[in-house]
Amino acid sequence: MSDKPLFVIKRNLQKSVQTGSTFQDQLDDSYLKDICQKITGRSDYDCQYVENDYRDDFLNKSYNKGRLATLRYRDYVHFITFSDQAITGRNSSIQSAITTFNIFYACPYDKKKLYYYFICKSGNPATDYHMFMYRLMKTVGFTFLNFPISSPASSFTTIEDMMRARDENRKNNKGNNSTFISKNENGEYEAYCKTFGANKYESSLICYAMSMIIGQTKKIKLYEILEGNLKELPKSSLRVLRKMNTVDIVRTDLTFEKRIFEESHGNQLRSPRYQFNLLYKLGEKHCALCGCKIPDIIQGAHIWPVSSIRADNSIGIDDKVRFATDGDNGLWLCENHHKLFDRNIIVILSDGTVKYNHDLSCIHVPYLCAFTKNTQIPSIYLNDNFRQYVERRNKGLNMANYVSF
Repeated sequence: MSDKPLFVIKRNLQKSVQTGSTFQDQLDDSYLKDICQKITGRSDYDCQYVENDYRDDFLNKSYNKGRLATLRYRDYVHFITFSDQAITGRNSSIQSAITTFNIFYACPYDKKKLYYYFICKSGNPATDYHMFMYRLMKTVGFTFLNFPISSPASSFTTIEDMMRARDENRKNNKGNNSTFISKNENGEYEAYCKTFGANKYESSLICYAMSMIIGQTKKIKLYEILEGNLKELPKSSLRVLRKMNTVDIVRTDLTFEKRIFEESHGNQLRSPRYQFNLLYKLGEKHCALCGCKIPDIIQGAHIWPVSSIRADNSIGIDDKVRFATDGDNGLWLCENHHKLFDRNIIVILSDGTVKYNHDLSCIHVPYLCAFTKNTQIPSIYLNDNFRQYVERRNKGLNMANYVSF
């Protein structure tokens, strides 16, 4: 390593040939001097801008992936990634950070550090969504050399903290529906990740942060929600996740879901797509009837039962899978309410009213009333598809047997 701080930076960005603008054009001396001062305590440095075919122990032959600069000083190499100059979208400043992290994590050199530096001149780099992503970056090891607001991002310390922050962020922007974090009845953490477009970068970063928090003691289930011809997560991200060795990756597509459906029995259906669709529609797990939010005991309850869908010979297998995994064909229920619902001790009407079977022993009614706080399904559940599924379910029931709470 050099005794004098040395920047080695790939000159060309991915679109430099088309735009004529290089990374060198965006990094003036004041930025590099500030970075060098913050990292090494020195303001004097050398800088080499290198071409695409350059390679060394820390840079491969390619254009500048990750808007990356390396600073070599004494025994350390410092990987620095930069924001865009113009923040034009919720992922525009984040995608390069994940690419840089992949390069950093794959580097076998032990004495290495990871940084982020803001050079944005327009746009808002501190939206609620960006702040959530910065917290993820902090969790996986990024040091922010500067920050766009006075309150810097803090690391997540638990996955539950991540789950709460993700759900709160989603409430503020309904477009943030690409990745969900949850927990199943076995106490296992799960990530449901869409893999198209910029979503793959968000999905990667969330899984990295979960892996960093959980350590080597447990495994995380990562379900890749594939649609049509959409590809899996980037190969570089998959390599990192496999190297972390805490994530079991499951690719889900229609063929996968068909196999699960055909191998299931009764009303049991362990479908990742069904869980994703419920999370997409309803948000974090919470019982629709009592409000319980303990994810370990919240389950996706089918309105039109899987056994009834399976027994209907008038529909083909593709439609059966579609009905069985439709988010409108379900609601979040705690284990108790799920069993009461499956056994038709309680029913839901098409307008969302909840009733119970008057054949239930009178000694149990006070208990049932006490823990069934919601006797009207929240409006988020109610739409035409939901009502049709309710009507299919209730078709064989004698509704005269049911009374209001």
